[in-house]
Amino acid sequence: MDSGKRIAVLGADGYIGQNLVKYLQDHYSIQADCYGLSHDMSHYVDVTKKETVGVIDLDVDMVFMLAGLSGTLAGFDAYEKYVAVNETGLLNLLDAIKESPYRPRVVFPSTRLVYKGVDKALTEDDEKETKTIYAVNKLACEGYLKAYYNSFNIPFTIFRICVPYGNNISTKYSYGTVGAFLKKASSGSDITLYGDGSQKRTFTHIDDLCYQMVEGSMKSESVGGIYNIGGEVLTIREAAQKIVDRFGVKVTNVPWPERDLCIESGHTYFDDTKIKQLLGDITYKHFDAFAENI
Repeated sequence: MDSGKRIAVLGADGYIGQNLVKYLQDHYSIQADCYGLSHDMSHYVDVTKKETVGVIDLDVDMVFMLAGLSGTLAGFDAYEKYVAVNETGLLNLLDAIKESPYRPRVVFPSTRLVYKGVDKALTEDDEKETKTIYAVNKLACEGYLKAYYNSFNIPFTIFRICVPYGNNISTKYSYGTVGAFLKKASSGSDITLYGDGSQKRTFTHIDDLCYQMVEGSMKSESVGGIYNIGGEVLTIREAAQKIVDRFGVKVTNVPWPERDLCIESGHTYFDDTKIKQLLGDITYKHFDAFAENI
């Protein structure tokens, strides 16, 4: 990447955002314009309000739109907030770009949860199924990006993420499977899995995730594209077992609560052919190495 490029990161105070900014600084000496949802950030922005989105300097090469709410059941209990932050937030950004003289590329993280679960490596074109408000938000945002690209020439690149892990900033995780496992095991508690934990996922170390998002978004041919983020395929139980082995606790299994079972996606792991065609062969970090050093 050209270190002279200018980058804006919205949601720079989140898990992926913090790590992505560090990646840019470590690998390219790029001082990104960082915007967060916290007043502790040097640039605070409430993406749900047009007037605060207006403070964003759009005279940049790209905007990583990482500001958002994640979660599964939580979206049903706070749907107004999820729609406001996850959908209206992106629309406010796109509208601000539309009304400006600039056309930075918008880089957007989507999710495995837009797919219909099946025991095969999922390609970007495989069948979609949205079982949560969060998944609906993400799929809607993919549509908004395409619409604004077609009508107003605002370029975009979408990266669908499965299960990220690892942290170069601190030991804390803002969300996610591995963060929940570590919190339980490090406190001396067993990790409890619903069902037998046989669901397969693509686990991606945060370094590999940042590499794919940053390097992929720098390619001119990725404009208007959607890419699965690659990684290592493990079952939920395999990942949990590697963590408990380090802390001397156990993995226990309990029946699925009815409400959780209704939104369970089943197997969702990725075919990474498309991202490798874009970037060349990628050597992924292994979960074993991560587990040995936690």
